[in-house]
Amino acid sequence: MSRNLDDLHPYVKYLAEKFIEECKNQGIDILIYSTFRSKEEQNKLYEQGRSAPGNKVTNARGGYSYHNYGLAFDCVPIINKKAQWDRTDLYEKMGQLGKSIGLEWGGDFKIFKDMPHFQWRGGLKIKDLLQGKIPISQLKLELENSINKLFQENIINTPNYWIDNKEYKTEYVKKLIYNFSQYLGINKPENEFTNILNELSNKKVIDSPEYWISSQIYKTEYVIELIIKFTRYIEENNIDSEFISSVNKLAKKNIINSSDYWINNKEYKGEYVKELIKKIANKLG
Repeated sequence: MSRNLDDLHPYVKYLAEKFIEECKNQGIDILIYSTFRSKEEQNKLYEQGRSAPGNKVTNARGGYSYHNYGLAFDCVPIINKKAQWDRTDLYEKMGQLGKSIGLEWGGDFKIFKDMPHFQWRGGLKIKDLLQGKIPISQLKLELENSINKLFQENIINTPNYWIDNKEYKTEYVKKLIYNFSQYLGINKPENEFTNILNELSNKKVIDSPEYWISSQIYKTEYVIELIIKFTRYIEENNIDSEFISSVNKLAKKNIINSSDYWINNKEYKGEYVKELIKKIANKLG
């Protein structure tokens, strides 16, 4: 049996890493002790408590567990370097955290509750997997959709680079961040990268500006998460790119002073509208 995250389906590996991070943020350290299992290993576990000594730990024979396809992992909370197998309160918290990021939790199973167990099925049932079907990575689908959206908004120029690459160049990622900041109306030059990141952090577009400032090499999974986050921000805030572009043009011509005010404000003050009209009138003669 493996405990290596690399033996999981790529999307399940991504979810497992995110799950570890989410648990840590809540003050819970965990150990993932089982990932992929062969069918033979699964059969040995199945016989435990039946034809072999020990307690029953599974109702799934070989081929009938999501572990056999790299779609599940088992974990345990750790306190002072000791496994806390009986801390149902911690498992309950872990279960909720896992479900919040798209995992299914074994603690919800009706017939055989399996609190250490988490899985992602990709919309497939065991019978589908037995027939050789492979789940498409939800992450890949979301990434491709996000990249196409950013391409449509002229934030990126070469979508194939972002879709097919396994390692992103730091300078390209920084350019992406800069382009996105311009898209949002943050009119700061590229060399003010720290200030740009702080602005994006204030808008809750990114969580940790320190990482993007200090890292020499960016992790691929973090870049992917950033791309998806950019797209979600655009969609959730109903960003009007044509309006932003117009405001930025007026700012460059000194017709308006604060593009950020016009882009992000939901209700304009009357005196500002009057000032804008007067400036436009003066510019037009």
